[in-house]
Amino acid sequence: MTYVSPYNFDDEVKSKFNFRDIKLDDTTLRDGEQTAGVIFDEYEKLEIARRLAEIGVEQIEAGIPIISQNERDIIKKIVRENLGPSIMCWSPAMKDKIDLVLETECDAVAISIATSEIHLKHKLKKTEDEVIDMIVPAIEYAKDHGLYVSFNAEDGTRTDYKFLLKFTDACKKAGGDRLRMCDTVAALNPQASYYLTKKLLNDTGIPVEIHAHNDYGLAVANSIAACAAGAEYVSTTVNGIGERAGNASLEQMIMGLKMLYGIDNKYTTEYLVNLSKFVEKASGMKVAKNQPIVGENMFRHESGIHTHGIIKFPYTYETFAPELVGNKRVLVIGKMSGRHAVKAKLEEYGIEADEHAVKKILAEVKAVAESRKSALTDDEFLGIARSIIGAEVVYIMVKLDSRLRTKAYEEIANVVEKAYRVSGDVDLIIETTNKRLDKILENLSKIKGVRSTKTHALIRKL
Repeated sequence: MTYVSPYNFDDEVKSKFNFRDIKLDDTTLRDGEQTAGVIFDEYEKLEIARRLAEIGVEQIEAGIPIISQNERDIIKKIVRENLGPSIMCWSPAMKDKIDLVLETECDAVAISIATSEIHLKHKLKKTEDEVIDMIVPAIEYAKDHGLYVSFNAEDGTRTDYKFLLKFTDACKKAGGDRLRMCDTVAALNPQASYYLTKKLLNDTGIPVEIHAHNDYGLAVANSIAACAAGAEYVSTTVNGIGERAGNASLEQMIMGLKMLYGIDNKYTTEYLVNLSKFVEKASGMKVAKNQPIVGENMFRHESGIHTHGIIKFPYTYETFAPELVGNKRVLVIGKMSGRHAVKAKLEEYGIEADEHAVKKILAEVKAVAESRKSALTDDEFLGIARSIIGAEVVYIMVKLDSRLRTKAYEEIANVVEKAYRVSGDVDLIIETTNKRLDKILENLSKIKGVRSTKTHALIRKL
């Protein structure tokens, strides 16, 4: 069950959509690795590719063969794993660079060249016709060697539309299989993304891929808008990593389409959190706690009114179960907590407490949280709770007279629940709670052979 807004599926809303069979071309291993300072080693690249395949993405853009021989060798290893998805490489529009792509044995290539006047004038120093004359032979060469070809209009969203049509038509006639519309500097808004995609599909008749960047935080919105207009392919990266502010997030695209638009996209979403954590570690790019879908706080609840609702019925403050993406729900105890959260957390650990104790625990929790400006860990909460209700763990170190040790062991076993014989400076360690401490010490004082006792209360786990 999901609990999103019913307005998402009103006929009037749905009538504006033209969703097709959407396919994900994940570029974590290419555009993701273009993130400043990010380098994946061979193991990490292979493992990310395996995990992407496990989730079910249709295409993996595995790297840039022109970078190095090592890069080509790694891509070839990914190809030879036969993971299932199509394996694509990125290449500039040059025949000799296509030869390096062929060396990797991949089955698809993204041939890229800039198309906007800004890039032509200031970067390439080329005319529109010269750009077409560069990419057409490269596409023909790639097709002659059996590759699927995506032709990339870099900075396409700032390209004059007449030239964009001319460029697309020439690439299509050369054998190109799809147009990758690159929103290279995140220049689109969602309405324009929908408009441009629909217009291109109507005017060119070729499949369109949206490749959105996230400088304004709209990469996913722009990508979904393009899909709603009929785009069949979407570029994504795990955790949204990529150049500058990154790309459209894989996990947000999958779950957004699935939950908010009812697109049954077939992906194994239960692996998303684990994939995110692996890429986080491999890339060194820390995932924000409030990151959608995979962030630590996605299913963590502290505020009293929220936790009360979550305890009664989880979907009061969630739209899908955390297990759907491989996560779990956590009640956080802190300044904003209420007594319902305290009770639930105590029950989670099998601790009983009356209403008076719950109020005292809550007051102490709030005081600690406010003084240090952070929530409590479960161990810290349990330490406070056990102290207040008399369930604080206590250890009694016991020294025995060696002549009476055997008899003492027997008598002690009758008056305690947990006792451990040890070697060293003491003979026995007894585990109890502060609620029972006085009674146990009284009983120990009556047993012959007990030479001395020393008590230590458990503060918290290191």
